Amino acid sequence: ERLHGMQEVRGSIPLGSTIGSMKRASFKKIELNKILQLYGVMVSKGIWKDYSISFLKEFAIFSVYRKNSDWALFSIKKSPKYLQSGMLYSVIGMDGRIIKSSNDLNSALRALKHKQLKIHLV
Repeated sequence: ERLHGMQEVRGSIPLGSTIGSMKRASFKKIELNKILQLYGVMVSKGIWKDYSISFLKEFAIFSVYRKNSDWALFSIKKSPKYLQSGMLYSVIGMDGRIIKSSNDLNSALRALKHKQLKIHLV
């Protein structure tokens, strides 16, 4: 749905017509707070600069960028369908390789810590 101000843009999907039928994977507030806590520390250290979030049907993804570029430095992916296999959260490198997979977000985020930073996640 594309909105301009409070009016629908011509050719867009009418509000409310698909919201109920389109379930998407998402980060819960507590999960997003943990990710943003780490992001804030890394930004303050000058290591990261930008991020993006996508919510798709099969997974939600939080990508981090070192500079304003087209390539994510890494991504944190939440895939609810992989809960049973122990891969709810995956940290994916810029080359597409899975750096860490876990059902525990804190465990997955530990893979992203810079060697010289000591970050305590709540």
